[in-house]
Amino acid sequence: MGIAFYLLAFLALFTLAAGYSQLETRPSWFAFQPSKDDFQPSALDCSGLIEAPTGKHGFLTVRGDRFVFQDGTPVRFFGAQMNIFQRPQLDYAIQRMRRQGINITRLHGLEFLNDRAGKTAFDYSASGWDRLDYLIHKLCENGIYIILDVSYPLTFQFKPGDNVPGLPEGGPASHSQFINERAKAILHQRMRDVFTHLNPYTKKRYAEDPTIAMVEVLNEDSLFWGTIAEPFRTELMQKFQQWLRKKYRDNAGLIKAWSVDGRSVLAEGEGIEPGQKLALYPNAGFTERALKDNPERLRRGLDQLRFYYELEEAFWSESRKVLRAAGVRVPIAGTNWQGHGFPTRIHMLTQSRFDYIDRHGYWDHPQGEGNMKWRIETANFHNLPMVKAVHPSQDIIQYLGVGNLVTEKAWEQVLGRPMTISEWNTCLPNEYSLEGTGLMTAYGLMQGWDGSMQFGYFSPDFRVALGSGSFDLFGNPPQILQFPAAAMMWHRQDVREAPLVAESLYTPDTVFEWSEDRKPLPLAAALVGKVGYRFVPQPRKPVVQDIAKYWEPNKLRARSLTGELSWDARYGVVHVDTPRSQAIIGFLSTQGHILRDVRLMSPNRFGAVYVTAISGQEPVATARRLLVTAVGPARNTGMEYEKTEKLSRMGPVWRLKSAGKGPALLEAITGELRIRNVHAASMKAWTLDVTGKRRAQVPVAAEQGVLRLTMRPEHEAVYYELALE
Repeated sequence: MGIAFYLLAFLALFTLAAGYSQLETRPSWFAFQPSKDDFQPSALDCSGLIEAPTGKHGFLTVRGDRFVFQDGTPVRFFGAQMNIFQRPQLDYAIQRMRRQGINITRLHGLEFLNDRAGKTAFDYSASGWDRLDYLIHKLCENGIYIILDVSYPLTFQFKPGDNVPGLPEGGPASHSQFINERAKAILHQRMRDVFTHLNPYTKKRYAEDPTIAMVEVLNEDSLFWGTIAEPFRTELMQKFQQWLRKKYRDNAGLIKAWSVDGRSVLAEGEGIEPGQKLALYPNAGFTERALKDNPERLRRGLDQLRFYYELEEAFWSESRKVLRAAGVRVPIAGTNWQGHGFPTRIHMLTQSRFDYIDRHGYWDHPQGEGNMKWRIETANFHNLPMVKAVHPSQDIIQYLGVGNLVTEKAWEQVLGRPMTISEWNTCLPNEYSLEGTGLMTAYGLMQGWDGSMQFGYFSPDFRVALGSGSFDLFGNPPQILQFPAAAMMWHRQDVREAPLVAESLYTPDTVFEWSEDRKPLPLAAALVGKVGYRFVPQPRKPVVQDIAKYWEPNKLRARSLTGELSWDARYGVVHVDTPRSQAIIGFLSTQGHILRDVRLMSPNRFGAVYVTAISGQEPVATARRLLVTAVGPARNTGMEYEKTEKLSRMGPVWRLKSAGKGPALLEAITGELRIRNVHAASMKAWTLDVTGKRRAQVPVAAEQGVLRLTMRPEHEAVYYELALE
């Protein structure tokens, strides 16, 4: 029988809802009881997609806007940042990472290399080195690469013996490496020490080990972000005065350059003469609105921006030289942060000079005073679904967890450079946090990203209860349980890369204009096709395509140019519709969902359902083996949510009235799944445990080339295997 016949029969069957009304329509929860993995072959095993050991194709290199190994083999990376566990736990975790389709991980900041009792930043810990050496060795064996950055300025502690001016007792010093020569020299020496270190397990220095695929200079730091505290703020001011003296010579030249309509912006006592001070504008003040309210600040503000840019660029340039001199051969990135508002693009100009671009981002990042935000029991959050966070006309990125993570990161890529997102999460205790895994995978492929790493792999195994932090994949099972389906989609590149629809084009002059970083199309264009920054030496007309056929702002609905992705923000649902991976992510019960080979009717309010072909190169329609992944939200036993009276720019602030306790509960996805497949009449179905072992056979029906699987609460299942046997 022809495919056309099966398609007609499939669509005819989809008009029937027999049995659907009898399905359970109330949320049905079951205790999550994960099994230990014995690493036997299973439907969830993605290790065949991960070539081991690392280095078979040489060092990672960059060719155009893609990563390739030395022998020309292309590669894209899928993974999660991790912690270093005790050895037996580490061996198990790394082997399981490979099974889950992870081919890269990351460590940011290597503070554990330091002896806590040491007097300087160069007093290292033998046990710290051994932990890192062994980790890299085991990653190599399992075909998993790693990204290293040596310093995280927010947490790195200078020691008293480092003799950093203004820090006699040591301590953290964000931004100091851009400002203070001693701080910069210490960080650069640590880079040399790390990459010339000999690993006794591999017999290679770190710079000579292709397992270390990429290197970052700093984790999350920029002069354009945050508040620069003393003693470095005074030093920064003094350097700014020196910079201005070189440009304007004296106060008379400064006043002439900065005055507007005869009005000077210098306060009494301000200037660049000996003994004078000169205040720095706060980073949060660099907005278009601030200039409208205070137009006389323009020239002063632009000089400060150029000064910051030159300081940053000098540090980045010297850091690249230090790493290359230490023998580092692999691609290098600068950092992964941003500025307040439009200065982000100035910062991105400096990042575009590196080998690749790395970014970080979060949806509904937890908030709170001090350490309260790091535990779900005390964090404030907004409990909003990102899948509904699409605005009809928004053209400015909103940072730090208040803007759609997919569109935000897409617009931050620099066209012509490889792009990784080495930290991201849709954060617990947001009830919709499961949505990020599939959305970032599908749209990352459509955008042509080269690496995606969820934050993070922080426990050696599943936890009894959700939490305690917002970012642990094993404290939020619905995210990590999607990894096999997402990893297969990623490594097989089931979603095609889309053509370019718009670029934010800047020259070395226009990048400094005091204007918001408005995109040439609404941010939602990132759901239609490829977007990003482009920095060019001379002005030209930017690429801006007409997307009217693909973006319906009145309906908040976007379709990708490839025809494989659709995002309906009004109803809060995304469809992934490719030959080998088909998925529905978001609010399930709002409608029946029809894809090319799949139909889902579910009473569940929210969840993610994937149908993945897992037999060779076959598509869903002809595959002899299929994996169904059906993931609902999770919560602890006794967990209670509470909307407070507080408001933020995202809306009402929520908190947990009670975090509850273990066991963690998963909401069972129920409903009817119909799959068009030429083998439907001969297929059988089983529920699987979290390692992929078959638990129990479940009934399926077939009619006219369509298989019907009824997912019931009593199955207590996330995974179903459908196979021709």
